[in-house]
Amino acid sequence: MIVNKWMSLLSRYYVILLMWICGSALSFSVFWTVIYYESQYNYHVFEASFEDKVTNLNRSIYAIEKIFLATDSLLTIAPDLSKESFAKLINTEMLTNTGLEGVQWAPLVKESELTQFEQSVRSSGIFDYRIHFPSAQSACDDLRTSQRFPVLYSEPQDSLGHELGLQLGHSCSVSVAMQNALHTHSMVSSSFKDKNDDIGVRLLKPIFDSSGDHRGYISGIIMLNQFIDTLFSELTLSHDYRLVIYSDQNKQHLLYDSSWYQTCDTCTNHEISQNLKKTVPFANQLWHIEFSKHNVDSRANAYALSGASVVIFLTLSLSFYVWMSLNRVRWANQLVSERTKSLRYQANHDELTQLYNKQALSQILQQRLHGVKEQEFTTFSVLFIDLDHFKKVNDTMGHLVGDRLLQQVADRLRNSARELDDIFRFGGDEFVLIIHGHHFPNEITKIAQRILNNLIKEYIIDQRQYCVGASIGILENIKPHTKYDDVLRNADIAMYEAKRQGRGQIISYTNEMYRRLVDKQQFETSLAKSIKHNQLELHFQPIVSAQEQLCGFEALCRWQHPKHGLIMPNHFIEIAEENGFIHQLGSWAISRACEKLAHWIEEYGEDHCPYISLNVSPYQLTKPHIVTQIKQALHRHHIPANLLAIELTESALIENKEMAKQHLLEIRQLGVKVLLDDFGTGFSSLSLLQDFPIDVLKIDRSFILGIISDNHESKKLVRAIIKMATALNMTTIAEGVEDSVTIEWLAKNGCELTQGYYHAKPLDSTNLAQFMSQRHSARTKNIKKTPCFSTCLQPLPTS
Repeated sequence: MIVNKWMSLLSRYYVILLMWICGSALSFSVFWTVIYYESQYNYHVFEASFEDKVTNLNRSIYAIEKIFLATDSLLTIAPDLSKESFAKLINTEMLTNTGLEGVQWAPLVKESELTQFEQSVRSSGIFDYRIHFPSAQSACDDLRTSQRFPVLYSEPQDSLGHELGLQLGHSCSVSVAMQNALHTHSMVSSSFKDKNDDIGVRLLKPIFDSSGDHRGYISGIIMLNQFIDTLFSELTLSHDYRLVIYSDQNKQHLLYDSSWYQTCDTCTNHEISQNLKKTVPFANQLWHIEFSKHNVDSRANAYALSGASVVIFLTLSLSFYVWMSLNRVRWANQLVSERTKSLRYQANHDELTQLYNKQALSQILQQRLHGVKEQEFTTFSVLFIDLDHFKKVNDTMGHLVGDRLLQQVADRLRNSARELDDIFRFGGDEFVLIIHGHHFPNEITKIAQRILNNLIKEYIIDQRQYCVGASIGILENIKPHTKYDDVLRNADIAMYEAKRQGRGQIISYTNEMYRRLVDKQQFETSLAKSIKHNQLELHFQPIVSAQEQLCGFEALCRWQHPKHGLIMPNHFIEIAEENGFIHQLGSWAISRACEKLAHWIEEYGEDHCPYISLNVSPYQLTKPHIVTQIKQALHRHHIPANLLAIELTESALIENKEMAKQHLLEIRQLGVKVLLDDFGTGFSSLSLLQDFPIDVLKIDRSFILGIISDNHESKKLVRAIIKMATALNMTTIAEGVEDSVTIEWLAKNGCELTQGYYHAKPLDSTNLAQFMSQRHSARTKNIKKTPCFSTCLQPLPTS
């Protein structure tokens, strides 16, 4: 009876039973299918996120290496690097996204010279400089030597200023790292803990001079917690992830641990569901990175339960979801691939011009120079291109116009270069072109000329025309295993040689260019030390009236170089103007001239003291320092202002006209006279006399030599200058006088003061003393030859 009843129910509801059986089987299949594909999807997303962050870590490490390389190059070019130059290179902007707290320079100092070194640094302007040792670390007795490495420069000051003067080698761990770096000639790292027990890494790179001698270390500090948290922030700050970094494969030396389980009380019992490992080289270490995720993702279960619960739409939902799941894995892989390709493209291409960038240049050159066997090496050449006058367009028309102009330049470079060649935007308005294959020098020059011809054509931007030029340096047929730095340096040297020769030039690199650059650097370094080493001196050439009265002297600077002998101003003044040393040189000359005047006043009296005129560079007039320097020197030595004069060329007045005029007026208010030198040789002499406060015109020696040769045109010009000066209430001085006939002619035509070899060549201190002694004897013996210095130059106007 019961069996029949169940059979009846079964026959009646077998479809429902079949639906439940099929539904249960289908629900079971849906549930586990969803679980599987969701786990796959999550794993790919997890892997993509981790790879992205590891890529950022590699970029930061590469950026750190570039900073150390740039600092190394700067120390090579400028061995006596100043604090200002070091601070200009190492700034907050440069350290962005690198994790570096700062960069330090610790030169090698013998232990016996530590006190002298400390005093030298203080005298250079770092008044509170003191060599000290780390208090929290013990000394390494086994590694004691006579060499010390105190931190000389530490930038930025707000983060690492407290380590100024720190003795790096006093810590045992740092000493070991320093010895390792010196042995391997590479950058190494040393781990440490700060006062908060945060782990940090000190990077050390040895620096050598051109002869291979050890000079010191570049040091940088990275606090790992801050560095890693910044790069992996959204992952390490989540309770779902854990990031651990070891410096060894055996996991004995922990560098970083995100410690998610310490703040997640509800997730300590969850098992690790996903785990990734990566090895990243960092200095002399290999960082072993482990990234894991615990199984707390409830999304997969929710999807599975939702699919199983919708029995009515089970078949359709299952088919749709399986199809979606199968494709979601493919879409995830495709998304990761596209993202990786995009990041790789962005990392190697300039955003503005879409050309290869500086990083790509480094990678390609390193690979071509050192990544292949010598027998497989393919010769190539490098063109270094810099736009001429681009800054004027950028400054006057704005950066938007400048950016569009750079884009057009990039297009022209693409059209000019061959398809197999590589084009790079090196930075700013500088571009690099790699020409593959071996070419004869004239062939490379033709290629460069074709590029130059395209670049100098007019650019049309918003219906306006712009013209810029270009200078191109060529490094031809580079040999295998050439250093990457040497390639860029030599090409850059050739480019700057092209600019030096007048811009718009194409110049191929020669070794002579590099030697000339090194010689110039050494010359500049020697010039910067010339005042300190008492190598500079003033020579004085007398200025005499027609009655043989000594009126004054023109002070002329001479450099007594210990190796090259006596060097005239025309060989070093231009260099002093380029590197800014001219202001210090001018201050020294003013002070020495005032010292000489003070000596003469004491020996001969103020009424019989000749004046001294000093030559002033156009660059000195661009700064208000010259007014202050003259005022302080006159006050310090108690010199009447009318005994001091300054000599200017017309170029000094034409450049920065308004600023020069303002400073000259301030100098005139002190009572110092202003002489215009080499008058008549410029293009705007007459307008200068009207616009500027000029007291004396010095007629150029080229006109005076015309008088000697009885040149009628020169005589007419000299007469005109004298008459014009007389009409303007100015005094005239004739330069280059070599005989008495010329003096008589000049006096007859109204020019009373003369200067030249007829009276004397420029006198050094010994000959000057004899000259003044003879003049003083003549004054005491013959009253007619008494100098009348105070009336040699006309008095300044009272207004």
